[in-house]
Amino acid sequence: MIFWAGAITLFHDEVAQWAITPHHPVQHSQQDLPLGSIVEHKLAEYPVDQDGRLRINMPTTLVPYYIFYLDIIDELAENGRQTMLILVDPKTGETVAGIDDFVLSQFIYHLHYNFNLPGGSYLVGIVALVFLFALVSGVFIHARKLFKHFFQYRVDKQRRDKLLDLHTVVGVMTLPFTLMYALSGLILNLAIVFQLAFAMFIYQGDQQALLNDAGFERVVEPRSSNPMVMDNAFKLIEEARQQDDFELRNVIFHHYGAANATVQVRGSDTARFAQRDEVTYRIANGEVVNQVNAEQNNAFRQGRDVFVSLHFANFAGMEVRMLFFILAMAISAMIVTGNMLWINKRQTLRQSSPRSIAIASAVTLGGCGGIIVATAVGFLFERLLPASLISRGDWLIGGFVATLLVVIVMSINVTNIKRHISRLLLLTSALLLITVMADWLMFAEQIITLWQDGFTAVIGVQVAMGFMAAIGVFSALKLRDVEQANAPENLNHPISN
Repeated sequence: MIFWAGAITLFHDEVAQWAITPHHPVQHSQQDLPLGSIVEHKLAEYPVDQDGRLRINMPTTLVPYYIFYLDIIDELAENGRQTMLILVDPKTGETVAGIDDFVLSQFIYHLHYNFNLPGGSYLVGIVALVFLFALVSGVFIHARKLFKHFFQYRVDKQRRDKLLDLHTVVGVMTLPFTLMYALSGLILNLAIVFQLAFAMFIYQGDQQALLNDAGFERVVEPRSSNPMVMDNAFKLIEEARQQDDFELRNVIFHHYGAANATVQVRGSDTARFAQRDEVTYRIANGEVVNQVNAEQNNAFRQGRDVFVSLHFANFAGMEVRMLFFILAMAISAMIVTGNMLWINKRQTLRQSSPRSIAIASAVTLGGCGGIIVATAVGFLFERLLPASLISRGDWLIGGFVATLLVVIVMSINVTNIKRHISRLLLLTSALLLITVMADWLMFAEQIITLWQDGFTAVIGVQVAMGFMAAIGVFSALKLRDVEQANAPENLNHPISN
């Protein structure tokens, strides 16, 4: 599940463009409104907590909207406020949607790193730790035959030999990739554990001092009671945007509208690998309060940025991300074959419980097949659910989870594994093709206009869905051919099929 969701997360922004822009196309020919006027309008439109911070993500070629993070007054919240995310059209200044209205890309991203569960990041970190240990132990187990049997794949032997060879070949060929993913995932997900330990024992509980040393300084001074016009802030932002080899990502305001307001300008150094530049200005006089760049860097933060870039392939173009996607799919297959080998091994032990084997088989088959079908359902719901539907994101997540659970239940006591997998593949292919057809029936004119304006990810995602559907149909037909050829052999235990 983690690798499957991670593979799709590599194209997070493409999926977001596919989901949102047909509903809310941006008029490419219009001029952008001044950011300052948009900010003032949004602060007047919503009950913003003045003691909170204001973050604004800049429009990109894939997601052509401002994303506002507003701290809204909410008496029911624990600290009296909650963060609200909205998408704002840079041409008109209108709020086009809440970020949770189109939740598919974010849901899959969260599924990758925390299972969308409270404390799930710790669980994923533990999984990454176990995965790293399994990789290292696997290398030692196969070390003697690693080069001798490097390309060995026995197609004419027993089924266990095929699974073992597939597991070993994929594991060896993807070893550098899997080590990088396991190590970076472990560090990114369990870093909070080390942070708490350091804060407690080394920094005597002063967590802010730890964050400062790690390169994450925060504004801690109280808000001034004296108001101030923010025009200079947007001049500073525009000056930063015009710098060479700098791509502006987002800005963060602290104490917006007060005399002691600051603005943090953050972006990427396009001339260096995994280099994020940040500068915090005192808006009143343009004084630089704090700066992080290639010359004034923090070793911890730089290392983390490198791991983030490698993990999400955000340093690369489409070709490298497609390679990462293929490798992630291969690793998913390696994990499944490993589970099946373990189940086969348990079958041969007399003390093994048939019920436990059946449950493990259902979780392996239903979980792996279910996540694929559920993802297709998620794409279909993202397209078919009305944009104005209340709790639209909850409907999509509910459909995803319900589909996953139904497939797991249906996978219990399956008498023919190949036929079951074939049906799941055909169902997934049908759902993807229906989604593509719904795209064109509902938004044909908008999609063509978006393509002409350079927003090609909408059709790109459709092509990807069509390609995956074709692979699903081809694989299902191949499984049926194998099933018919080996019909007399299907009398054994289901997992042996």
